[in-house]
Amino acid sequence: RMRAEETLGRSEEKYRELVENANSIIMRRNVKGEITFFNEFAQKFFGYSEEEILGRNVIGTIIPKTDSAGRDLTAMVRDISKHPNQYHTNENENMRRNGERVWITWTNKPIRDKDGRVVEILA
Repeated sequence: RMRAEETLGRSEEKYRELVENANSIIMRRNVKGEITFFNEFAQKFFGYSEEEILGRNVIGTIIPKTDSAGRDLTAMVRDISKHPNQYHTNENENMRRNGERVWITWTNKPIRDKDGRVVEILA
């Protein structure tokens, strides 16, 4: 049992290192849109520290309420939480802390609880 726990610990450490050092935005958010994980690349890209962004909603921080064409991104974020399988990938306008608008293609994966309910989105 101790060996299994050590192996699991090493595996989790390698995974954490991989995610933190990836040259890709990796984040998790709950179904309400609150950011629960934001890797280092995401922090640098968007201009927020982990302390500043965790717990804040994606809408109004990294995703504007509407994009430049007037599309309602608040509704899109809600829809991704309700129907994640319809949004394996999506492309939308995002915004950096300095207000710069940037287009990002997201790959979304639902994270489910033991009863199969979506509790978070990994993007």
